[in-house]
Amino acid sequence: MLHKERLMNWFKPDPERISLGYGLLFCIALAVGAEALYFLEKSVFDFSLFDSLVIVIVIAVLIRNLLPLPQKILPGSSFASKQILETAVLMLGASVNLFKIVDAGASMLLIIIFSVCGGLFIAWFVGHKILKLGSRLALLVGAGNSICGNSAVAAVAPAIGASSTEIAAAISISAILGVVQILFLPLLAPTLNLTNYEYGVIAGLSVYAVSQVVAASFIISNLSGHIATLVKLIRVLLLGPMIIVLGVIHSSTETQQTYWEKIKVYVPWFVVGFIILAVLRTTGLIPEYIGDRVQIISKFLFVIAMAGLGLGVNLREIVNVGPRVALTTTATTGFMLMCALFAVTFLELG
Repeated sequence: MLHKERLMNWFKPDPERISLGYGLLFCIALAVGAEALYFLEKSVFDFSLFDSLVIVIVIAVLIRNLLPLPQKILPGSSFASKQILETAVLMLGASVNLFKIVDAGASMLLIIIFSVCGGLFIAWFVGHKILKLGSRLALLVGAGNSICGNSAVAAVAPAIGASSTEIAAAISISAILGVVQILFLPLLAPTLNLTNYEYGVIAGLSVYAVSQVVAASFIISNLSGHIATLVKLIRVLLLGPMIIVLGVIHSSTETQQTYWEKIKVYVPWFVVGFIILAVLRTTGLIPEYIGDRVQIISKFLFVIAMAGLGLGVNLREIVNVGPRVALTTTATTGFMLMCALFAVTFLELG
């Protein structure tokens, strides 16, 4: 009888599931529309100036800021921008052959570590010492832009005792400027005559969030996307050590969690999954043809996730949070970009 009641409850209309479904269907519709515009663009011009990832972001941001958005869409769009995005990143690992970057080896790892540590310092120095932002806010901006976007801000915040206002300021303006990166960073490829590999290194080292790295890199080529995603995920893996370092520096006592417990919580599960699938692909346990098919599915999931991401960007927030956060974000991103350009020019990564 108990099992029957549980089964009947499962089929009862659930307002939360219905609301989630509305938002997901809306994001899927935007993704399908963006893919249609992408194929139309290719058929008319014989080339694509804007990938479907960028098209869907632009459409979603315009809808979010120019039209009244029903509240019932928001849970599903938020789900798309996080859970679907993480699933897409995990699946992408099935198409990545790690042997392609084996030659970069120690040089690649060292430049990533240097750029992440340097980015945090630049954010703290420019934001706190020069622009007189609070130390915590400056470090949140540095963590987000040098490591892994919003998840880094959320992970570092409790370790340094940051307030909700500081968290909102760091996330909102960095996300908006990250969208600007997506639109303009691809122009570097033809301007500097970069190879697909070199551009992947630059995008992976300099762009704010995982989703934005994907959007800014796959526009150029699949190889650029794979390299950029891998570089970005190595940056993500540095999140755990940074939580320890920043937590010790600020000696936060607002939580009883140990720093090792925070690492377990905030090292993303999809990073582990990506690496496992990449190893299986590299060793041949996942055949190439399966990896290629998984990549197609993963790419469409990314487009859906970009729709959800765009629906969460409020353009007015760039005014509300103030120019000092924007300048700190720009300085940090500029440093990361210079490290990337140095890597591909002098270390010959690519």
